[in-house]
Amino acid sequence: MIVWVHFIAALSVLVLGGINIAAAKGTPRHKAMGWVWIGAMLLVTVPSYWIRETQPGDLSWIHALSVVAFVSMAWALIAIRRGNVKAHARAMTGTMVGAIIAGGFALAPGRFISELLGYA
Repeated sequence: MIVWVHFIAALSVLVLGGINIAAAKGTPRHKAMGWVWIGAMLLVTVPSYWIRETQPGDLSWIHALSVVAFVSMAWALIAIRRGNVKAHARAMTGTMVGAIIAGGFALAPGRFISELLGYA
């Protein structure tokens, strides 16, 4: 169940993030979608600590990406509260790029997604 929550939230992050990056910035829609995106990212990152496919029973290096995501999202929120739009944009874009990279690792053979797609 945890893997499914993680997987569906990750797909939501990719879709919402792509839309929000392409959309006009600073609008009520951008802000609302940003909060939904943060929530989806939390549904990706928090359950990731219970997913231990690569090293059964232990955390792996990929879990460090969740820590980076937490820090990056916190920095983005602090930056925008302080009016630093450039720092906010860099942090949010960096978090999105990190999510895409993590998703790439999730496609590795033997992982849940590769099994789901039938090329495990």
